[in-house]
Amino acid sequence: MKYNQLIIYYFSGTGNARNAASWIINVAKEKGLKTQLINIDRFESIEIPELTEKTLIGFCFPTHGFNMPPLVIKFIRNFPKLKNNDVFILNTRGGLKLSKLFIPGLSGLAQFLPALILRLKGFRIVGMQPLDLPSNWLILHPGLRKKVVDSIYQRCEAIVEKFALRILNGGKNYKAFLSLPFDIAVFPIAFGYYFFGRFFLAKTLLQPMHAIIAMYAF
Repeated sequence: MKYNQLIIYYFSGTGNARNAASWIINVAKEKGLKTQLINIDRFESIEIPELTEKTLIGFCFPTHGFNMPPLVIKFIRNFPKLKNNDVFILNTRGGLKLSKLFIPGLSGLAQFLPALILRLKGFRIVGMQPLDLPSNWLILHPGLRKKVVDSIYQRCEAIVEKFALRILNGGKNYKAFLSLPFDIAVFPIAFGYYFFGRFFLAKTLLQPMHAIIAMYAF
């Protein structure tokens, strides 16, 4: 076994990313690795446990606007530089099923932006795995039936187990590149969504909030 420790940082909105991270942790425990599963929600400072070259670090998070959620962008951007440590990235994205056909979602920047940031910090990227867990874009499609959801979950758990075994044994997995042409197509949407939400919507929403606060201030 190449590694003796696995640390996964995760952020999860609906629980999908947490479930995926837990599946990987379970595989690592079965292999005898020391494991830590750390929720980065509301992190004020980044505390890094003691690391060795045999420590594998993972980041698991949902896709938001064809990108990482803003909290995850900030977390990875501020993550310390650690040379010669291996890292993997897993993003969950909206998957569907039509009859017996599983329909994948799109990652956009959600894989390649964190990979670039972490590579510039000195990490070795050993895994890039998108995971098509059940979509919750109810504005675009009706709710999925329980049978369909269960089927998608079973498939995804098998994919994650195979991915975990491969990288824990020292292999590499770059499944994110399979959808690269489609992800590149939505890069402009991802950039636009991020900057529109960050600079325009924030000001638009803050103005009425300030008015409400002023109205009730004594």
